[in-house]
Amino acid sequence: MEMPKEIKIIEVGPRDGLQNEAMFLDTKKKITLIHNLVESGFKEIEATSFVNPKWIPNLADAEKVIQEVRDLPATFFALVPNERGYERAVNSGVDGITFVLSATDSHSKRNLNSTTEESLKQLAPLVQRTKKDQLQYRASLSTAFGCPFEGNPGKDKIVNIVKELKNIGFKRISLCDTIGVANPLQVFTWMTQLKETFSDIEFELHFHDTYGRGLSNVLAGIQAGVSSFDSSIGGLGGCPYAPGASGNISTEDLVSLLSEMKIDTGINQTKMLETSNILCHHIGKDLDSRIWKVNKSSSTIKA
Repeated sequence: MEMPKEIKIIEVGPRDGLQNEAMFLDTKKKITLIHNLVESGFKEIEATSFVNPKWIPNLADAEKVIQEVRDLPATFFALVPNERGYERAVNSGVDGITFVLSATDSHSKRNLNSTTEESLKQLAPLVQRTKKDQLQYRASLSTAFGCPFEGNPGKDKIVNIVKELKNIGFKRISLCDTIGVANPLQVFTWMTQLKETFSDIEFELHFHDTYGRGLSNVLAGIQAGVSSFDSSIGGLGGCPYAPGASGNISTEDLVSLLSEMKIDTGINQTKMLETSNILCHHIGKDLDSRIWKVNKSSSTIKA
């Protein structure tokens, strides 16, 4: 196996991890979490989402969160579903925008109240505004590897959507396994072709661990040449508009795996696990991270 020297991890816990939790995490505790993530070494963090608070009440404090963390030494992205969300994000002082769309119409209509094609048309002028505002931006394509309503969208469809996103102006595209149904062969085959076809696109992968395949899919992605991955502290997360979408791959487990393979992530594992303990205390339940559970049972932290 050929391994890269380093891998970039985009921490999405403050957004994807908290959006589907049963309880609202106090704003001050969210800010504390983000401070600790930065101290752990994370350079890119998806801190919140500027969606209508009626849709995602857990992130109704998006403006306050960004305003309180934007001066920290990290790049803070916020997920944005539409023009109104974009305006709120810019006014709050975000560094980057994650534009979201779905690979299938069924999920897109539930998540964004539009078809995939309609979403692409809506994104074009927003990307131009993002460039003018000198913000970083990326596209996040949900249900790329499988949809709870339509099944596998097929590689050809993903290739066509990526082509449209490239034409709009995207240079960073995250493919999301929203319900955790991807498998390593699928990931390796698809990403190998996509990277060959779109050599100028920085692909990122976003896996959920619904069936326990998350880290295996990461390895398949690495073998295909992908070097950027989303993950969530504590393995938290889920999509309220995708039945069966359980938590993201655990950041603790991902960092531990890569570290054991001598792949640099820039993350301090001791500080990260301290942050995990703080998060556990704040949400009042155990985290879905194997490394955290081992640490909890042994009361030792591997540096």
